[in-house]
Amino acid sequence: MAGKYRLPVLPIPNVVFYPNTALPLLVVEPIYRRMINDCIEKNLNLGIALAEPVGVNTKDARWVPHKICTMGKPIISEELPDGSLKVLVRGLARVRLKDIKQNIPYMIFDAEAIQDFALDESFDSEGKIERLSKILDQWVLDFIPDSLERDSFYHNLVDTKHIVDYVCMFLIQDRELRQLLLENMSLIERIQMLDTLLPGHYPMNEDALVGRAIKEFEHIEKIASCAH
Repeated sequence: MAGKYRLPVLPIPNVVFYPNTALPLLVVEPIYRRMINDCIEKNLNLGIALAEPVGVNTKDARWVPHKICTMGKPIISEELPDGSLKVLVRGLARVRLKDIKQNIPYMIFDAEAIQDFALDESFDSEGKIERLSKILDQWVLDFIPDSLERDSFYHNLVDTKHIVDYVCMFLIQDRELRQLLLENMSLIERIQMLDTLLPGHYPMNEDALVGRAIKEFEHIEKIASCAH
């Protein structure tokens, strides 16, 4: 999905949303309830971004979205008696936030969709994808007890990117790693990283030592690229 967008953005601490997935949310704050209703009324997409605090005291900090996040389509599933909204957001595309166009009552950015690099046809990922698929199957059995919900989940799981994105979002616990995986533009590299991060038959979270090594490597890469 290529293109440029005027995008309302919901920054959420600890949540990294991926394309090709669906994210359930309970929206309580009036400002963000208004954002969701405006998006639905005006047929706008919504950006969901990992939020970082800016300020000395986290409690009083202003939350700022990461510049690379995911754009999705919000659907209200239920409005509760207190006005809170149960919302399902279906991920559409990874985007890069550019200029901010509005701060009040909520943030709106200019954004552009960003695509993965072209696949290297010589790379054979079949074994790794099969293993990641089996890991995801076990996660589904453990965390989605309702058989109809499981059937619905599998109905929307149509290709390799769906498997990779769901594994990234639900099996990787470290939010920095989830954000690094979202920002990586190579499907092959994401598959290789997940294969390394999730050792064994049915891991339910990443190997902490491997995760730390990947974060340190990415930090060094960023410093090196800035130096040039």
